[in-house]
Amino acid sequence: MQSEHIVTFMTFAALTWSLGATLAMFRVGQRLTSRSICYALISLGVLAGVLWVDSKVSLGRNSVIYLLGSLWSADLHHLTAAAMGVCVGFGPAMWPWQSEWEKPVAGFLAKTRKVSVLASIVACFVFSGLMASQDQLRPYLVNRGLDGILQSPVGYQHDPAFVLEPYYECLSHPIRIAVGPDGRLHATRFKGVALQEGVVVRFAPDSRTGTVTETVIAENLNRPFGLAFHEGDLYVSRTGHYLRARHGTVTEANTGAVTLLRDTNGDGLMDYYHDVVTELPGAQGPDPLHQNNGITFGPDGFLYVTVGAHSDRTPPTGAYEGTILRSRPDGSELGVFARGFRNPFDVAFGPGADLFCTDNDSSSTGYGDELNHVVEDQHYGFPYDEGKDRHPQGTIEPLLVEKKGTLQGIAYTTSERLPEEYRDCLYVANYASGEIYRVRLTLENGRYRAERTLFARIPEALDIAIDPDGTIYVSCYGSKIIYRLTYKG
Repeated sequence: MQSEHIVTFMTFAALTWSLGATLAMFRVGQRLTSRSICYALISLGVLAGVLWVDSKVSLGRNSVIYLLGSLWSADLHHLTAAAMGVCVGFGPAMWPWQSEWEKPVAGFLAKTRKVSVLASIVACFVFSGLMASQDQLRPYLVNRGLDGILQSPVGYQHDPAFVLEPYYECLSHPIRIAVGPDGRLHATRFKGVALQEGVVVRFAPDSRTGTVTETVIAENLNRPFGLAFHEGDLYVSRTGHYLRARHGTVTEANTGAVTLLRDTNGDGLMDYYHDVVTELPGAQGPDPLHQNNGITFGPDGFLYVTVGAHSDRTPPTGAYEGTILRSRPDGSELGVFARGFRNPFDVAFGPGADLFCTDNDSSSTGYGDELNHVVEDQHYGFPYDEGKDRHPQGTIEPLLVEKKGTLQGIAYTTSERLPEEYRDCLYVANYASGEIYRVRLTLENGRYRAERTLFARIPEALDIAIDPDGTIYVSCYGSKIIYRLTYKG
């Protein structure tokens, strides 16, 4: 249980206590006494103290608004912590009601109170167990329909030609993963206040025991997201969030960048940092989670960068918002390759050396997330599109639209180690449902036709990486586990 969950528990325990004590002062037919007033004031003081402690622990955050937001988003840890708090606070909340009851109902109420207190104690143990087993229960609770539950009660499923196994459990939530030129898997992670504490880690399996170890090879990176390798160098897409004030006007700074990382002394750690692309919009409101996300290098040797738009259904205000950019590896010749995206999350080159990306639409509109074939100088509809059926004239329609979930990571493989049916396919992760799709693309009259097949289901799958041997890695944000899918042949 983290500190914020403890605060949730304490808040709801104090809130339940103060609610019962306050209502007891005004119960019908009972005389208001100094004892009941003092008891209610003490409970309210404890509630105020808990909220004060939370404000000191989390500076700059409205504790009440944050708590309500956590419950509204159905965060399992906060919900169980809140339920435990209600159970614990129930006992002192009922104490003022046990005195001065009328004799005809006193016996019944006394028995009811004992049963209620006993139920609260049992509930505390139950919710403690739920809190301790959140990660084990998570596969049962992610978003999926009844048919998916019947087909896969445990929450996991995969193509029977592959073996699914946990590869590594990370110390913090993995964001993006990529296979380096040495064949080893790398990942970006961030945590801390405003998600500013970012690192890049490398995973190395022991050839004898198979035990995987994790090494931090780069740190002090603000919100690192996508990563890509080019000619032995590592490139990381990252951003921050801060304001500038000039002559009475406050503006959000363009903090997005792509940073080149290099190991100059051969010890395996990155000791040379250089921003090759700067002044990208980065993390700005009203949606500060939309930033420069996925990056990749094309067969032409150019760097491609996805950049999200910060608004929902209004036109972008910056030249680079809602675009895919292209530049030389050193950042020169930077320009817009294509535009009209809301939040292009990931990008990959597929068949025919063509570029493809996932694009997140607003969850509230229900238009659906898109898989797009990205063509130079084309517009993909945002903010004017309303799904595939109502795409504006002159813009490019998506290959696929997924209305149940969020399309995130994307990967492509031509590995000869895989049978033909698994080669030359895009693999796309749906974070909300945990589903991973195998997408076969067929070129017809100059346009691609996409056929989607369910390949696997791994709860909270966020990103995908495939090594030259055809081994598929999947990072899961919530459980902090990276899974591996290996072809049995």
